[in-house]
Amino acid sequence: MSGPDPIVAPRRFDPPGAEARFRILAIDGGGIRGLIAARVLRHLGRLLEARPGSLALGDAFQLIAGTSTGGLLALGLTVPRRDAGAPMTAAELVELYEGGAGRAIFRRSWLRRLPLVGAAIDLALPNYSPRALDAVLRDQFGAATLADPVTELLVTAYDLTGRRPIFFKRRRRTPAATGVVDVGLATSAAPTYFPPHEVAGAALVDGGVFAANPTVAAIVEALKRTDRPGALRPHDLLVVSLGTGHHETSYEPGAVRRWGAADWVLPRRGADPPLIDAMLDGQSDAADHWAHVLLNHEPGRPPASPALIGTGPRYFRLQVDLPRALPLDDAGPASVELLGECADALIEARAAELEALADALARPPGGD
Repeated sequence: MSGPDPIVAPRRFDPPGAEARFRILAIDGGGIRGLIAARVLRHLGRLLEARPGSLALGDAFQLIAGTSTGGLLALGLTVPRRDAGAPMTAAELVELYEGGAGRAIFRRSWLRRLPLVGAAIDLALPNYSPRALDAVLRDQFGAATLADPVTELLVTAYDLTGRRPIFFKRRRRTPAATGVVDVGLATSAAPTYFPPHEVAGAALVDGGVFAANPTVAAIVEALKRTDRPGALRPHDLLVVSLGTGHHETSYEPGAVRRWGAADWVLPRRGADPPLIDAMLDGQSDAADHWAHVLLNHEPGRPPASPALIGTGPRYFRLQVDLPRALPLDDAGPASVELLGECADALIEARAAELEALADALARPPGGD
């Protein structure tokens, strides 16, 4: 199988300094493509375990944020498992993606697999039932609530009833905290793919409708904290932002000028629906730029070229260009294998950065 585009190559970066007082991990949405982020996390976890102190991955960050599949990874890294008393390891999360869970979650009925009939049904109903995802979440987390995460947490969703963004957080003082299963179903309820999930009388959908890349949301959450000694400022942060693969499917003006609703919301050429694709990519790219300006840009210096965005010293973005479009619901063996190859290529190309990040994360937070 062909490997990913060689654009994933070693790059110049500014290593993180020792002054970071607050470490953030932010993980994009992207369905089954979350396997890329999971494998990068598994590698980073192994690097941390090999350093003095053998720090667990989840303990290396003070805040873990995620949207959609990234929200599921954030829950996995912070919420103790039902039968283990500790959160999942990144290796266990990889096993979920590479095992049968992904295929079960994105399984289409035989009727939907018929080309014309399936397209008609998809226009009228969500593509998938949430039952399989519900079962996976209950198997892992049981009756856990947002009072249970061992690390600060931020998971996004959007409230269609109240028309407002939702940020699920750890709630130590809330007697009736939201169930983790509800959080997972809400952040994963991507429009057209899954139905909205009801929580406390509100219809919630995937936070990707406003924060496909939750990095800036996580930065703002850290900067507004009042429960730590001394207010945090941008230079106090170290942010690791993980993408889930990127592929630009371009459309010529003449081709899109006459598009109707079906053209925008139905998959084309083996890719995600153009509306979903543009929404996710546009938000993610904008958040990447904003985070770099907030944390890496030095006043008086010219703006960084696109190739140097997210290269430290305070904000690191790890993303891979996919060799072809990989729909977020394509959990077949060939797609999973290719996603693994893309993750391995990203890890190899960013090996020096990952080593530097592991060194920084293994140190006690500056100022603590």
